[in-house]
Amino acid sequence: VKNLKLLFFLLTFSFCSQSSEMTTGTPEQYFGGNEDITFSETSVTRDGNFSQGDYIIKTAYASTDVSSSNFESTISDVEILVKNYNGNISNTYLSTNYQGLKSYNLTMNIPSEEFEIFISKVEEISKFTNISLTANDVTKYVLDIDSRLNSLQNEKKALEEIKKEAATTSDKLQVQSQLRYINQDIFVLEGQKEYYENSVSYSSLTLNIREG
Repeated sequence: VKNLKLLFFLLTFSFCSQSSEMTTGTPEQYFGGNEDITFSETSVTRDGNFSQGDYIIKTAYASTDVSSSNFESTISDVEILVKNYNGNISNTYLSTNYQGLKSYNLTMNIPSEEFEIFISKVEEISKFTNISLTANDVTKYVLDIDSRLNSLQNEKKALEEIKKEAATTSDKLQVQSQLRYINQDIFVLEGQKEYYENSVSYSSLTLNIREG
C-alpha cells in the first residue's frame, strides 16, 4: 500500500507539472485566436511557390476585372472549376456600386495538393488584376500537441494501472479524479490537432470578380 501511495504521489506531481505547462502555455494559440501568437508566415509572388512543410496553411486573395458581358459566365466557370477540383465554396457576396457595376466575392476551399494548379486554372478563366498568397507554417505547434498528447496518454495508462491496484475507495476516487482531468486535457488537445489538420488539408482562395 505504501508503494502504491508513493507511486500515486509521483504521478500526481507529474500531472500537476504537466497541467501547469498547459495552462501557462496559452493553449488558445493553437486556434490562432491569441494576439500574442506569431505564425511563421511567408508571402510569395504570383510566379512563386508556397513554402514547403508538413503543416502549412495556405491562403490566397485575388481580384479580376471582366466585361459586363462576361461577368455571369466568369462566375459560372469559376464555380464549375471548384467542383472539378473537389472543392467547396464557403462564402459568397454580391454587391453593386453607385455606377451600377457588380462585384462578386467568393471564398473557395480546395484540397491543398491541388491548390497551386487550381489558382493557375482560375487565371486561365480571367487574368488576375492582383493576387496575394501566404503560407503559415504551424508545424511546431502540431509537434508540440503530439508531444503533450503522448505524455498525457502515458500518464493515463499508469493511473489506470494504479486504479486497478487501489485497495480503498478513497484511493480509487483520487485516481479517478486525476483521470478525469487528464481526459479533459486530451480531448482539448485532440480538438486542436483536428483543427490544424482540417486547415492544412484545404487551402482557401478568396476571389473578387469585378464587372467593368
